[in-house]
Amino acid sequence: MSDQTRKLIIRTAGVIIILLALGAALLPMERHLPGRLVVGCLLLAAGIVELIAAMARRCHQPSAAIAGAATVLAGLRLSLDPHASFFPVLNMVILWLVIRTAALGFAANRSQQPLRRWFRIVATTDFLLAVTLLAGLPITLVVYGLFGTTSEIVATFAWILAISFVANGAFLVAAAPVEACERE
Repeated sequence: MSDQTRKLIIRTAGVIIILLALGAALLPMERHLPGRLVVGCLLLAAGIVELIAAMARRCHQPSAAIAGAATVLAGLRLSLDPHASFFPVLNMVILWLVIRTAALGFAANRSQQPLRRWFRIVATTDFLLAVTLLAGLPITLVVYGLFGTTSEIVATFAWILAISFVANGAFLVAAAPVEACERE
């Protein structure tokens, strides 16, 4: 595969993931489908796109594939489990963010500039989003216990998912030229 083709695949994957972020941002407006199904489908689509981009990379295929596979598995879990309620979904997304952070952090340590900086930005973003979800968990438990799933909880969750997608998509778009031709 030529470097130009690799660059096009990686950049297109980034744009698609950014578009999926728009879907995540619109999650609070969806009233006809269960939230776990929408989140699951978004994660599944993003994971498949990430795996395609991982195949186009030269050096960071294993860590990119782990991040993509974690996204696919989280998406499948949420899409296929009709009994998943809000907290299993929340826990799955936190786990997904932590696995992605580890995979991207590993790739950052093995890469050269400017990729190292991009990997660290995305890994840090996912880590901070996981911490944000964990920090908000006690408050969310109280609100959920008193009022059920509120639009504010869903909106916060949707924005966290959208931010992760935007960070990952922007990384793929910006790093595509370097990722496509980087050598071991």
